[in-house]
Amino acid sequence: MTTHGQEIVGELRRLLEDEQITEGALHAMTRIEPGKLAALLSDPSSTSGLRVDEQALSADENARVSILVSQLAYGLEIDDDERLQGILVALISDCGLSLQNVSRLTGVGIQELSLTMDNPVAVPLETKYTLALRASYLINAVSQARAR
Repeated sequence: MTTHGQEIVGELRRLLEDEQITEGALHAMTRIEPGKLAALLSDPSSTSGLRVDEQALSADENARVSILVSQLAYGLEIDDDERLQGILVALISDCGLSLQNVSRLTGVGIQELSLTMDNPVAVPLETKYTLALRASYLINAVSQARAR
């Protein structure tokens, strides 16, 4: 059992206790059987998603829960301007889109995109709002298209 696993289950329990998510939402997000999630959460000795009985989470399920919990527990602490820059970098470097592609897909001008990447504080809030929504949509579209 790893420290990382202990942190993940502890953070998951905290998210539930603080009513930031529910077990129903956790099931809907991960598509993991409610019984498996309940067993994980109810076992006081559980320190990771991996268990030895019939309720075991698969390696894939364990990874998905770990990623989700990490993003919910820590990812929302990232500054919004920094997050927007990260989304744009991902669209360009990870997804192979050019700045012009992103501009055409989002309807935001190349100069505004460049400024957002260099100095997002200088970009009007309305532009950042539009870009954030549309770029987030593009990231989601890419995620849906990738092999699982």
